[in-house]
Amino acid sequence: MEKGKVSHTKTLFKKEFARLMEKTYSPANLAQEESLKILRELHDFVQPHIPTKLFRFRKCGIDELISFEQGTISMCVADKFSDKYDSNVFYDYKTLPDRFTVAFSITMSYIVQIAKSNPAAFPDSPIKSKLLELINSKTTNSEIVNSLRTDYEGFLEQMKSEIQKQEVWPRNNRYTKIGCFTEKIDSKFMWDHYADGYKGFALEYDFRKWYALNVNLYPIIYSPQMMDATEMIDRICITDYVDSIQPEAAYKEVFELFKTQLHQRFPIDSMYFIKMYLYKDEVEYSHEREWRMLKIDKDSLNQDFISIPDMGYLKAIYYGPEMEERYKEHFRIIAKSKGIKEYDVVLDRNSRKYSLKVIPLR
Repeated sequence: MEKGKVSHTKTLFKKEFARLMEKTYSPANLAQEESLKILRELHDFVQPHIPTKLFRFRKCGIDELISFEQGTISMCVADKFSDKYDSNVFYDYKTLPDRFTVAFSITMSYIVQIAKSNPAAFPDSPIKSKLLELINSKTTNSEIVNSLRTDYEGFLEQMKSEIQKQEVWPRNNRYTKIGCFTEKIDSKFMWDHYADGYKGFALEYDFRKWYALNVNLYPIIYSPQMMDATEMIDRICITDYVDSIQPEAAYKEVFELFKTQLHQRFPIDSMYFIKMYLYKDEVEYSHEREWRMLKIDKDSLNQDFISIPDMGYLKAIYYGPEMEERYKEHFRIIAKSKGIKEYDVVLDRNSRKYSLKVIPLR
């Protein structure tokens, strides 16, 4: 009965976490103290539910041996994962023309509003003359905006190109490094797929006291659909485009006012840069029961891999059924020096079930 209760609690927590992540919002223009508060609250929600044991499957190699000896956790960029859908987001191109029309109208409305309230803000030019003429002759802002549509289609095509870059950006991003863990040590799939066909090993961590705001630990959100990033990509593309414009000195004051208003009305969600790495295909990967460690590190922009200290949270090592003895000898020496527990993982020959057996080593 107790076991069922624990299982239900885990399921409920992950559903609540998915809902919380969906609604958690941290505008990019928010004060740093407020942004950190949001991350702390998220950490405080997750921390009591971090499993006692999280495992990481590794192949045997010199890099893995050194990492184990030095007490580090290796992390990598998303495009090193074999799953091509990992860290991918969805963009709804079907509704782009309608959304773009609205965005164009809002943007031009800001300009009209500035021109109406402060015509002197714009230097004398044919554009200003046309704008003032429209303001004096038209009754509504929408009519003025419709008259200003000159290179609308060309601009739309330019935005499509920027959108395509943003679609693949999460997977190509070099700032964010990822480390993957699982709740299961007896998964045949994990041993086969991530531990080099049973020839590797697995490490056990207890992260229940983990606290590092720049290295976050969250459960994966398994979903039948990719994360819908349509609205956020729109905002990023428009903001990037506006920020790239270098207006003439005479227009600078007006343009800065416009940029301020744009950022205030359409702020970018800083949490988006975390959420994009937490969604995976429910049908194909939910059996992995993955937790993911994320570190946003702009200092490692030119590195695909980084290592962080394990902070003493490593508790045990599990040797795969097909691990070569020459590797095992070295790992056992290091494990004993660290004082961590050791286990052999073998095929359970005393059962008709397709199961693995974990045997403690002395």
